[in-house]
Amino acid sequence: MEQYVNAAGHRINTLLLGKVTREQPTLVFIHGGLDCIGMWRDFPEQLHRATGYSCLVYDRWGHGKSEALVPPRDGDPREDEAGQPLADLFAHFGIEKAVLVGHSFGGAISLIAPGLHPSRIVAVVSIVPQLLFHDESRAGLKAAVTAYDEGKLRDKLIPFHGDKTDTLFRNWAAMADKPTTPTQPYEHYLEAVRCPVLAIFGKQDNYGYLPNMSFVQAHVHSTLEIFELDEAAHYPHLETPAQVTTKITEFLGARLEGA
Repeated sequence: MEQYVNAAGHRINTLLLGKVTREQPTLVFIHGGLDCIGMWRDFPEQLHRATGYSCLVYDRWGHGKSEALVPPRDGDPREDEAGQPLADLFAHFGIEKAVLVGHSFGGAISLIAPGLHPSRIVAVVSIVPQLLFHDESRAGLKAAVTAYDEGKLRDKLIPFHGDKTDTLFRNWAAMADKPTTPTQPYEHYLEAVRCPVLAIFGKQDNYGYLPNMSFVQAHVHSTLEIFELDEAAHYPHLETPAQVTTKITEFLGARLEGA
């Protein structure tokens, strides 16, 4: 069921698979910096079938069918979106046991959020989280800007974001140089995580993965599993879906039995 919800004062498009219950966890999908509901493809449905859990997928502010972003955007969007938007979504759908499934930018949000919602988040699946700016991520960003300026990337994004595309992309590309985005900002959030975490990385990631993986290993002190995929890049859930779905299902089955 697709519907609009007010989250942190913005009109947010959501898609719910299954029925939320108090007894079972709900998977909450948080997409990446240039993505939206449609760009998850059928991955949420795959996990819905594999786990039997309900799934909430949503377009973050400025993405997909949600309300357009209004720049300039103050503050750190990773930290901001880990707070009130998730609280409002949990409240609207009655989610008391959330499993965050975040990718890239959303992967960072998924690791910040447990410290802000400790009673609601029971596990995290963080796929290629982008927590740090480093040489490889800056090179990947530069390549993305070039691809957008040449029209190739823009043409791919417009069907998903429509007339919001240019604003969305330029805001995303500018984040690396924003003074409100520090280079080592999230230690205290990761150290506050108390739920089990599965962090998934593609070794061919064009934005680099080792600095982020090392950062997660150094600062997440709850139960942590690292899953590296030799053949995957920045979208392991789309590039190696069978391996990722199986791993997540096994992880949740082992860590949330009786949750």
